[in-house]
Amino acid sequence: MTLYGMIFSICFFLIVSFFFSPHTVDYATEAQTNEEKELPLKKLSVSAAKSDAAKTFEPAEFTAFYDKINQAMISASKSFNGDVGMTYVDLTTGKQLSVNGTQEFYSASTIKVPLAMMIADKVQAGELNWEDQLTYNEKEDYEDGTGIIINNIQPSYTVRTLQEYNITYSDNIAKNMLYRTFGDDVKAKKALYAHFLQKETEWDDAKFTSEDAAKILNILYDEKSTNPEYQTIYDYMKKTVFHERMDTPTTSGKVAHKIGSYAGFLHDIGILETEHPFILTVFTNGQTNDGISFISTITDQLWTIQQNEYPKK
Repeated sequence: MTLYGMIFSICFFLIVSFFFSPHTVDYATEAQTNEEKELPLKKLSVSAAKSDAAKTFEPAEFTAFYDKINQAMISASKSFNGDVGMTYVDLTTGKQLSVNGTQEFYSASTIKVPLAMMIADKVQAGELNWEDQLTYNEKEDYEDGTGIIINNIQPSYTVRTLQEYNITYSDNIAKNMLYRTFGDDVKAKKALYAHFLQKETEWDDAKFTSEDAAKILNILYDEKSTNPEYQTIYDYMKKTVFHERMDTPTTSGKVAHKIGSYAGFLHDIGILETEHPFILTVFTNGQTNDGISFISTITDQLWTIQQNEYPKK
């Protein structure tokens, strides 16, 4: 072999080795990875917000801001004479903060929100129609407590009417009639817990955590722009007749919420419309009506921080 032939063979071997080597760098992929590492704070899902903090970029000003939110929640929870679970979600970034976020509380009427969402899903799937008439059954449907049906019970109601009453008036009879579209209340509760929370529940003692409720509200908020029936539920929550707890003089007209009350269990779950909206879910179990004023106080505190101290871009 000539000298030129040997040089050609060596060069050819080196070129082939480079392109077929297992250690060859994919520069397109590397460039994409480097760009992702340098991206500013972006919207995260709730689950992503709870991932390893080392993997999530968070500017210093947001770290200080969220620390202030967190400290307000911790301080408030310590002041309450009873049990508290609360969760905050920044709907701009997806950041979630909780105090006793996995502690279970009797759900009370907060369960009416996912019930309404599943009724909307059934209508959209063609399993129900808003104009379907549901017949009142005293044995299965009657329940004391909140609502307007109890004051003037009619033989039947449309699904649409029951849907509105269930949220706007927190109507217990409307809730029970809607439960029956699943077969009964047992099947309804099992279905909604499996669908939204991927877990089972003791149907006669249905419990939520504040993180459960935040997850449900996050779904409602994320999907209402493309799901008109979820938007309708949101609107019902805004025009509820219960102007208390998260509905304060500060937040009036700018909160979509659903209260829940049973004995010492006093809750509220809501979406607050500051410039940078946020979810707040607060569950309490204490003495008399202490939970009502507690929820109003922490709502106003977090609203003020979110509205006035949110980091500028």
